[in-house]
Amino acid sequence: MRNFTKLFLLAVLFVFASCQNETLTEGASSIVEEELAMEDEILVSDGEEDETFVLNDESEIMPTRALKFTLSSNSTSEGPRCTPDIEAVELNLPDTVTVETLDPECNTGYFQLNISEGDLAGEKITAWCSDMETDLDINETVTYDVYSSSEDLSGINDLFANADKFDEVNWLLNQSFKGQESGITNAEGENYVYTFGHIQSAIWKLIDGKSCSEENLCFYLTCPTYGEWSSDDELMSDEIVAAAEAQDGFIPGCGQQIAVILASSTKQSLIITTEVPEKEVPCSDCEGKVTKLELEFDWKRDKYIKIYQRKENTCYGVKIFSKKVKSGETFTIEGANHDGTIGKYAYIYINGCYYTKIKTNCDTKIGPGYTKGVFNVISGESSHGGELCEYVKPDYKKCYRHWGCKYYSKCRYTRH
Repeated sequence: MRNFTKLFLLAVLFVFASCQNETLTEGASSIVEEELAMEDEILVSDGEEDETFVLNDESEIMPTRALKFTLSSNSTSEGPRCTPDIEAVELNLPDTVTVETLDPECNTGYFQLNISEGDLAGEKITAWCSDMETDLDINETVTYDVYSSSEDLSGINDLFANADKFDEVNWLLNQSFKGQESGITNAEGENYVYTFGHIQSAIWKLIDGKSCSEENLCFYLTCPTYGEWSSDDELMSDEIVAAAEAQDGFIPGCGQQIAVILASSTKQSLIITTEVPEKEVPCSDCEGKVTKLELEFDWKRDKYIKIYQRKENTCYGVKIFSKKVKSGETFTIEGANHDGTIGKYAYIYINGCYYTKIKTNCDTKIGPGYTKGVFNVISGESSHGGELCEYVKPDYKKCYRHWGCKYYSKCRYTRH
């Protein structure tokens, strides 16, 4: 038995050494040396290569859209455009919230707030005044009604002259005006820089339709030089208003901020912001053909991996991935067909040798949790079903992962 095992190992080494005769053009010159020490890491292929699958010179020309490679540790792939979940913001807001008002640090916002409980909890939260008719003192504790600026505000229309302007306010609050140069210059021709006061003034003009001078509130916009609100400051706030009004109908995207209104009929109503989440897309079983797979390389050593698919309905292969992959890293492959699909199979080669193929025509309801050899599916998409649901693995009694088997020569991956 020992002699047989040694003969088998030598045979496997011979097969891999033979594969090294293939020219690897992507910097894989060190592969031969790595294979000299592979007695302790037998990678068992799932069988012979498909004789109807042909690789030629054109197979090595990778389509531009297939150049996707991501490391799980520090980057993400370019996924489909994110859909913001504005409705989730509305549903997750509390009906009321109790806040403690703080003396704002200079040039941060009109107020700062502490909120101790709920989804809006935080310390020194930047807040803006949304009406000019009522008062609010520092170190007050006030309970407010809570509204998303995206919902129907007809119930609190009496608090704002222009409740329909919150889309423009949302755009304004996502622009980081503070600290940017304005188009207004001083006598020396130097551009003024926007402060929190210009942002607050613009909010009042949009929502209340008034200048701070009409309510004698400009004094509060000039920290630390209280009282020095000039005609140039007025022009600077007008610049922001004009830019915001050009963004009528603005909807914050994923990761952007959306205004949350803290409304009161007796105290100054306020605006804070919260982040817009990405809309969760419900998964579905694989339908049509696979268009995208994120795979994890579940092996203990780095290897050079190439993956091919059939070009449309021909017998010729087209390369959709080619990289040296580290142990535990993930990478993404995408289909090269005209409809973005991979086809029936994704053919995987390790260090120039055929290793296995993954069925990608949805006959197998592939999805996260699916494993083929040393490749684990992390996520994926299909042409007719969208995001793939988790794979339900059949209850195989056969040995499935060869490195856990005593007699690895009897270990093969069940075809499914």
